[in-house]
Amino acid sequence: MSTPLQSHHSIEKRDTTANQVSPAVSVLEAPIVHEWPREWKAYAALVAGFFMMFNCWGMVNAYGAFLSFYDQHLLTTQSDLQLSLIGATESFLLLFPSIFAGRLLDARRHYYLGFTGFLLLFLGYLLLSFAGGNGMKDQGDYGLVWLTSGLLAGLGMTCFFTYSSHNVIQWFPRKRYIAAGITSTGAGAGGIIYPLTFKFLIANFGFPTGVRILSAVVASTTLIAFIFGMPCKDVNRRPVGSVFRFSTWIDKQAFRNKSYTLYVIAVALVYGGFYSIAFHVTEWAEVKGFGTEEDIPGSTGERPGNSGFRTFWFLAIMNGTSIIGRLASAFFATHLSNPIVVHTATCFLASLLAFFFWPFAQTNAGAIAFCSIFGILGGSMLSLPASGVAYLIPTDRQSHVGQWTGMMWSGVSIFALIGPLIAASLKRKFGMDAVGYWCGATMLLTAVLFAWSMALKRKDDKGSTTGTLVGDGEENGV
Repeated sequence: MSTPLQSHHSIEKRDTTANQVSPAVSVLEAPIVHEWPREWKAYAALVAGFFMMFNCWGMVNAYGAFLSFYDQHLLTTQSDLQLSLIGATESFLLLFPSIFAGRLLDARRHYYLGFTGFLLLFLGYLLLSFAGGNGMKDQGDYGLVWLTSGLLAGLGMTCFFTYSSHNVIQWFPRKRYIAAGITSTGAGAGGIIYPLTFKFLIANFGFPTGVRILSAVVASTTLIAFIFGMPCKDVNRRPVGSVFRFSTWIDKQAFRNKSYTLYVIAVALVYGGFYSIAFHVTEWAEVKGFGTEEDIPGSTGERPGNSGFRTFWFLAIMNGTSIIGRLASAFFATHLSNPIVVHTATCFLASLLAFFFWPFAQTNAGAIAFCSIFGILGGSMLSLPASGVAYLIPTDRQSHVGQWTGMMWSGVSIFALIGPLIAASLKRKFGMDAVGYWCGATMLLTAVLFAWSMALKRKDDKGSTTGTLVGDGEENGV
């Protein structure tokens, strides 16, 4: 029988042994996270993410070129509101089903989403080629154009959108803002390449054949995204469970987080304001006399490029400079470890630009400067929302990041749909300058909401840190 003293020594010895072994076990079990991933699959996913954004937001960014063609040639009897509805439908459907896509990504259903996106996008633009008759003036069927490029293609886009940012953030945990920024440049690249490709194909092959060739480009680039978009194996899988259960798709905990709720409202205003200008920039350039619409074969008998600065270049400039903004915002978000600071600053500057440059630009040089600077600011605003969710989400909810991101995009979708329609109504009633004022007002309110969200996040972090210190002190008898 051991004495109390011997028992005390044996307990002390066991505790000492446990303390010696525990660190070794934790070191062996802890995953090693490098600054940059060592697996080639991570960089393949980065390429895939680029082409996903190329074919979702890249195509939405290119819609100004499609709208111009519809308005001037294929669907001249339709109102500006009806034509804006096609692009707004793309934006809405790209965003709203993200609530389901994000949850499926948490369950590692990546390939189902990828294949569905490839199929719907390809079919959407292939069938669009049959919606314009022979491509002659007023031969377009508005209902079929909306159904194919608005509804069908929009549903395909949503499969790739949340997928692109969600996947690279998981592959690059230490460089997630940079990885997300690189991926988002696909939207800017698509916004340059697709308008130019569309104009070239329509001019040289006509609408039906040109759009079929365009659908082949869409198919090939989305196929690359599908093949290389491999999910990160180190992330825990959350099975979907019952598809009829509310909690499967909605995490009620998210909306108890005030900083997240304000952030979602702010991002919604960004999309409602920015795309109002993006959809109307070519028409603005024509109304202000900064450029001329290209002549379309079959309407005047002339070829494009015979006179003046073409209006679609203003859209191409805006989308091109957005790449600079996307990369710059990734750099600053990484350097500051806070993407919402970048959001706040860029939205405030964009509001000033929309208020003062859009209505009062007088020269071609001024218009080009506006498109260049607004493109940089727009790229910064549009590239960081998913990174902002990753920044805001509490540590104990990290496995829900796909669900929270999808919920955000679904909330944003409502304003992405009605924002351009509000701008189109204001333009019809008050003139083109009203589009700039609408955008400026939404951007200014957005900057305030982002700043408010950031302040609440810092307050929560401070309270969490204080609580942790108090708890440790009590546990250790301090």
